[in-house]
Amino acid sequence: MPLLQITEPDEHTRLGLWQLTEPIEELREELPVHVAVQEGLEKVHPKRQREWLASRVLVYKMLEEFTSLPIQLLRNQLGKPYFPDSRFHVSISHSPQLAAVILSDKYEVGIDIEPISAKALRVQDKFLTDGEKSHTLANEQSTCLYWSAKETLYKLYSRKQLIFKENLEIKPTSSPNILQGRVNTENFSKLYRIYFEVLHGHVLTYCIDKQPDPHN
Repeated sequence: MPLLQITEPDEHTRLGLWQLTEPIEELREELPVHVAVQEGLEKVHPKRQREWLASRVLVYKMLEEFTSLPIQLLRNQLGKPYFPDSRFHVSISHSPQLAAVILSDKYEVGIDIEPISAKALRVQDKFLTDGEKSHTLANEQSTCLYWSAKETLYKLYSRKQLIFKENLEIKPTSSPNILQGRVNTENFSKLYRIYFEVLHGHVLTYCIDKQPDPHN
């Protein structure tokens, strides 16, 4: 089984990684019997269907640590995954090699995983401020890390209408493997702690929002 790990950032949260090795047919067989995926799968580009399925297999394996109820994962009108009529919060990311999921029965969460490549450097002017560039220093891994961190904030905020360069800010901290993130819009401003790891040629970032939302 290509389940790499399920870790426990805190008692309410699980973080899982899955390495993609199986064909689509095997991944389908790994899903619980109550899960209907065909409609969702048809909306995914064929090249990404294995990634999409692997992430769903991982979600349901992690959910087993919290409940035995047959809950169905859906997406809302903004594309955010959610469990209807449920206390659970979930965020999903995947690449051709890895799927990553964070799941909590208490906190809003966000996650992103990105292969380390030169692509982020080529488009860094579109998502990094000059101040952020002074920290990434045109380094391939650091630039991918800041891109991933902003993706995690974008998913966590989950209200869309965000411009990466204008509304999302990333700064280093004195703590290892932690970045400071801020979502800043006309009527919303909030700081977040973003955790990160470098593994299997990827950067992984995630956030567990334990602070009350100033929007509420």
